[in-house]
Amino acid sequence: MELENRLGLYQVFLKLYHHHRSLLDDILRLENVANPSVRGTAPGYVQAGIHHGQPYLITNLLDGKTQGLFQPEGVWIVGRDRRANIPIREQCMSRIHAAIQYVANEGFYLIDLGSTNGSFVNSEPVFERQLLKDGDQIRLGSVAISFFTCQTAQTLRSAPPEILAKIQAMTAKDGTALTAAASDADVAPPLPGEKSKDTDSFPPLNSLKEEPPCESSLSQLSSSVQSEILDRFFSQQMPADRN
Repeated sequence: MELENRLGLYQVFLKLYHHHRSLLDDILRLENVANPSVRGTAPGYVQAGIHHGQPYLITNLLDGKTQGLFQPEGVWIVGRDRRANIPIREQCMSRIHAAIQYVANEGFYLIDLGSTNGSFVNSEPVFERQLLKDGDQIRLGSVAISFFTCQTAQTLRSAPPEILAKIQAMTAKDGTALTAAASDADVAPPLPGEKSKDTDSFPPLNSLKEEPPCESSLSQLSSSVQSEILDRFFSQQMPADRN
């Protein structure tokens, strides 16, 4: 009976995933919420950039703290092994799972290093290497990561003197006065003969169309079935790490 239940859940999982490639990401997000080790932590992200010709990453994957990471060869290795310079202690992560590599004049690549449970970009498997784009969604085993890259920078124009003066006056006051000043600034009327750019640049609230909810076949399952899928296929059914 136990074997039949496992087989039945496995067939349901395969059928749903076959028709909805993003289903696995939904299930993994639910698993992360239910996992005490990651509950309450911020979603994982990697932001890439170049500073004076030196590539770097800014990420919160190390102990959940945002850090800037420079690497001499421009290669950041992700995995459970101590040789990885971005170690992630997750059972679905291979010892040496993947790497992010910077290639001059090309960009940042995600490279799968023969991981057991795979590397994915936007739900598509990465078999060798793939050039990453701003906003890509990466999944390494069961770890979901948002990728961002800074390609341009600009210096903004100077702030208007009257606003700088108001800010300086506010910082000189105590917390109570600061709160009151901020409230006054929020409702301050525009200058005579000047339109309020803050309000005119946005459409009325009642004219905004509400986006339809994201459809996912996962939401059609009962909570008990979702729990069964998570418990059986990510705690007991995950293949052994061969790396």
